[in-house]
Amino acid sequence: MRDFFVQNETIILFADGVIFFSLGFAVWLQRRRTTRLTLTSSLIWFASFAFVEALAIWGHVFVPIQTGYLDPGLIEALVVLRGLVQVAAFLFLVQFGLRLLDLGPLARRIGTAASLALATLLAVGSAVLAGRLDWGVQQWEASVVAAARYGLLVPGALLAAVGLWRQRAELAAEGMRGIKPYAAAAAAALGLTALVAGLVVDDAPWALGGPATAEGWLDATGLPIVLLRALVGLVLCVAAVKLLEIFEVEYTQRLEALDRARLVAEERARFGRDLHDGTIQSIYAAGLHLEAVALDAEEPRLRDELRQVVASLNEVIVGIRGYIRALRQPAPTPHGLAAGLEELVRRFALDTGLRVRFAATGLEQAGPLPEEAGEHLEQILREALANAARHAGPCSVQVALRLAPDELDLTVCDDGIGIPPELPSDGPGQGLRNMRERARRLGGRLAVRPGSAGGVVVDVQIPLDSEVPAAEPLPARREEVSLT
Repeated sequence: MRDFFVQNETIILFADGVIFFSLGFAVWLQRRRTTRLTLTSSLIWFASFAFVEALAIWGHVFVPIQTGYLDPGLIEALVVLRGLVQVAAFLFLVQFGLRLLDLGPLARRIGTAASLALATLLAVGSAVLAGRLDWGVQQWEASVVAAARYGLLVPGALLAAVGLWRQRAELAAEGMRGIKPYAAAAAAALGLTALVAGLVVDDAPWALGGPATAEGWLDATGLPIVLLRALVGLVLCVAAVKLLEIFEVEYTQRLEALDRARLVAEERARFGRDLHDGTIQSIYAAGLHLEAVALDAEEPRLRDELRQVVASLNEVIVGIRGYIRALRQPAPTPHGLAAGLEELVRRFALDTGLRVRFAATGLEQAGPLPEEAGEHLEQILREALANAARHAGPCSVQVALRLAPDELDLTVCDDGIGIPPELPSDGPGQGLRNMRERARRLGGRLAVRPGSAGGVVVDVQIPLDSEVPAAEPLPARREEVSLT
């Protein structure tokens, strides 16, 4: 059996590469689908890992084949490239794990910088050792890849496993309980990846020996480690492909939301017509009647009181007209949304005396906004600013609106006293519940966390549809005839 596996190791390697390539390709096909979940928005990094891992594995198949056809110097260059590609794959897995944990921007940047620095140190350090100990390129590659498995693959796989396990709660909250087991299976497969692909390394010049190396594992078990890696990769591929059902569930939910929005729009239009044609006309008729009574009244005091009532009725009509206009308000534009939020910030700063800065980016690249984005985001921003004024103490506030073809991100950050220890960030306050509910109605989510330099950060992320349809001419709209 041992001889059989050894003789067919090339076939096993090729199949392993096919597994990872299929995994990366399946996820890559979904790359333009909008999503509001941390898991699915992070899968692109997992696809990158799978693609690059497939190239590194296939390098062990095709580079030896070319040995008899290419110049030895070119073969050595391909070996060096193969080692660097393998390290790059591990870096992508670390990025996937960092994003699954939903860390703050600063923590994610620190993790990214640390992993890049470690990869550079491993490559340069192995090159220095190769020069001093007279290693060949094969020994350099084995050294740098083995060190990268310990320093990058193991923590990256464990981070991703923990992150996937935590995402099960978010899946349950979104009504996707049927997909939770696949997230657990993928987490388990990543844990096994840390064991069979991270702790068991290829035969490096400084390797520990025994079952911790590929040769020692083969001697101890009779099974090549590449076979176990391929089997774990297959489990990971199946679980990840099943996780892609999240996109279909979200798509169905968006269609249902569009149907609800259409029904709401129709109901608003009907309600506006009823107010205009019924309520306003009745109030207007009552006002005319009172005006006629006032003209016939002999007592000046009674005549003045009747005219005050008529004036009040006219104010009611004006208010109802404003309400009707609000019911007919079209979906906001990126520039209109930014202008509305900036005006809200300006008024808040004038009323409270706090230093508040507003910045908006990506207005030209934004995808279509949800119909009620302006209303809900203004209320979220108003509540976040009010909380800063009430609880943060003397502070300054930064408000940032970032728009992209597939996402809207509104961040409110203060440098005040922060979240009190006795009050969790997801505490029972009605204001916070309302903010989360408004974000959910827009298909997004809201997170409240301590700032990296103190204070509180409120972050709202709303997915947008990056597939922008061609513009169609709007039908002409009749002007409303004023009745007063």
